[in-house]
Amino acid sequence: MNRWRLLFAGITLGTLCACAAQPGTTTVAKVPSIQVEKLPCAEVGGTDAVMISYPAEIIYRNGAVLPKETGLACLGTLADWLNGTSQSRWQVTVAGEDGHGFDPLELAGKRQELLQRFFFRKGLELTDWQWQTVSGQSEQLQFLEIKDSL
Repeated sequence: MNRWRLLFAGITLGTLCACAAQPGTTTVAKVPSIQVEKLPCAEVGGTDAVMISYPAEIIYRNGAVLPKETGLACLGTLADWLNGTSQSRWQVTVAGEDGHGFDPLELAGKRQELLQRFFFRKGLELTDWQWQTVSGQSEQLQFLEIKDSL
């Protein structure tokens, strides 16, 4: 009698599993072309392309050109991750803040200069990166994956 119960339970379970996994009805979610591990200090987003951003005062104190000690550690982790990924094309946006006695675009330009040196010394190939400086953006630093247009 127990064999019949086990057989009936097995058939019922098999039927339920077959109904749950219908081929052709699954939806495909858009995922970035590269997977981003958890980067400290960073906000990671994007559906078609990866976007990594560092909000205000994470990397730099407002009005400062040199990164904070914690910001430098965050940049080091980012550089290590960038070295480990096959993606080498990024649009990098560096921002400068208003109201600190400096022209925000000059501040952003100096930050960009130091970042380029930093990443170059970490062994990154920067030739395919696109750099831009902006004034007053909420993110001090932002990386956007550049997709190949085929």
